Amino acid sequence: MPPNKRTNALPRTGASSKVGKGRDKAKAHMRSAETINRLKLYNSRTIRNKKGRIIGGNFMMGDRAGDREITGETGRIAPDRRWFGNTRVVDPKQLDTFRQEMTEKVADPYSVVLKRKKLPMGLLREAADREAPPSQAFLQQEPFEHAFGSKNRRKRVKLDQLMLARKDETGEKEERAKGGRAEVVENIVEEDEINAYGKLLSVAKTSHDTYESRNNREGIVPWGRDANLVRTSGENIDWRHEKKDDLFLKGQSKRIWAEFFKVVDCSDVVLHVIDARNVPGTRCTMIEKHIRDNASHKHLVYILNKVDLVPNWVAKRWMGELAKERPTIAFHASMTHAFGKGALISLLRQFGKLHSDKKQISVGVIGYPNVGKSSVINTLISKKSCNVAPVPGETKIWQYITLFKRISLIDCPGVVVDTAGDSETDSVLKGVVRAERLENPEDFVITICEKVKREHIAAQYKLDKKDQKWETHLELMDAVATRTGRLRKGGEPDIRSAAIMIINDFQRGRLPHFVAPPELKEKEEVADTAKIEGLDEVGQNLDKVGEENMKDDSETDPAEGKSKAASDEGSDQSDDEGDEPQVGEGEWDD
Repeated sequence: MPPNKRTNALPRTGASSKVGKGRDKAKAHMRSAETINRLKLYNSRTIRNKKGRIIGGNFMMGDRAGDREITGETGRIAPDRRWFGNTRVVDPKQLDTFRQEMTEKVADPYSVVLKRKKLPMGLLREAADREAPPSQAFLQQEPFEHAFGSKNRRKRVKLDQLMLARKDETGEKEERAKGGRAEVVENIVEEDEINAYGKLLSVAKTSHDTYESRNNREGIVPWGRDANLVRTSGENIDWRHEKKDDLFLKGQSKRIWAEFFKVVDCSDVVLHVIDARNVPGTRCTMIEKHIRDNASHKHLVYILNKVDLVPNWVAKRWMGELAKERPTIAFHASMTHAFGKGALISLLRQFGKLHSDKKQISVGVIGYPNVGKSSVINTLISKKSCNVAPVPGETKIWQYITLFKRISLIDCPGVVVDTAGDSETDSVLKGVVRAERLENPEDFVITICEKVKREHIAAQYKLDKKDQKWETHLELMDAVATRTGRLRKGGEPDIRSAAIMIINDFQRGRLPHFVAPPELKEKEEVADTAKIEGLDEVGQNLDKVGEENMKDDSETDPAEGKSKAASDEGSDQSDDEGDEPQVGEGEWDD
């Protein structure tokens, strides 16, 4: 028997799942190669995306379309018009119109710009900040063909000051021409050079005097002055007022400013709390400038707190002044008799609706020390969540407080801007410094006597008629110490203790005082309410503030009528022992 031939071919298997298995033609029930491939297709696993669509596997091969392989000839592009249309393309004219409208809306504090990420804000800011090149500035003064070439007309350089100096003369000549007193001359012949440059010199002097008067006017902040006008002597040049103690530098440390910037960065809405008794002194323009320049997408709202400590007409006047720049809400922080709580909550809810795309919004509360930031938060949530005290510096770090499911409040420590030019007396009277830590508190009573009326001081400390005739602040402190029983050995009045008590009463609203608002201009209406585009109008009736406590002078004498007003950091709670704080009523003068 011959030996078997050895080959390298694999032996054919009889498994029904193998394509190359041996098949007997006589047995028709055996599977064919096509049937085996089809069964493999059924058993294979498909590849699906997140939406459940089949994107791969034996059912959908990535390199095949049906039963044909995809090549450069067989490949096709889906018939979608988006392949051939413009997306987010704007015409230059439309961009100019949009830039103009957007500039107006951004400058308007009562307008809210939504979906900034979908707007070409970079193009808008770039065009607004871009300065014209020098070549364009020259062409604006005079066309190129009028200065050079065969059609030139220029005899000497045109100056803006020269043209401004002759603007009035040209206007007078045109008026005379319209009245029939002179003929219209299109090409006015210029005067000789001596006269022309004399006009230029007079205009330069007038401009210089006007600029100096504006730069040195009262009320301008130090950083708003022109640094090029350098003085050679005077305050802050060869001498300056140096604060004697670090006590007057409270609220200016790096830690406090770090906490402040954390709150601003994490906030969508910023509430700037201002004391109604001293609006210019407790309003921080540097903070407003920082938000306007570096965080313009954040909403800034003024909260005029402690309106119960000033007459209604003062609160209305300051509301009208502040409402010209930002939305303003009058507020009285109190757990039982709050004012402005509903208006502020309504405003925050509307901000939440405007930012419905966000899961939640944060509202930061900032301001000077002892203006009532923590008391405003406690009033909104109707419980004591933040620690409050009638002394500055109670809030040490920032903290989150939940107001609603989508709205959170952030309490911030009080910050003091050193560049505001506050003296030691200003820092004490604003409530930045605690009176107990002063070395000589008697020195600050002089300013209090100038700011508070004599009858209000007498009504607060119940001084007799003979004690009301003090002439100096020392005599006043002697009378107050004797009346309140603050005596040393031998019956000597304790002047230091009396001075501390007077300063505390001034800070906490027991001695009525306020900074007078600016005078109204002619035909100017003071708006008590403000309306934001996209928001419902939030109205406040300031006549309801302290209806039981605040009356006119015609009804009650300030020396006789007294009303109780609790005063803490938000003019609500007081931790002092003794009688209830007394506040004189009526319409006061500054």
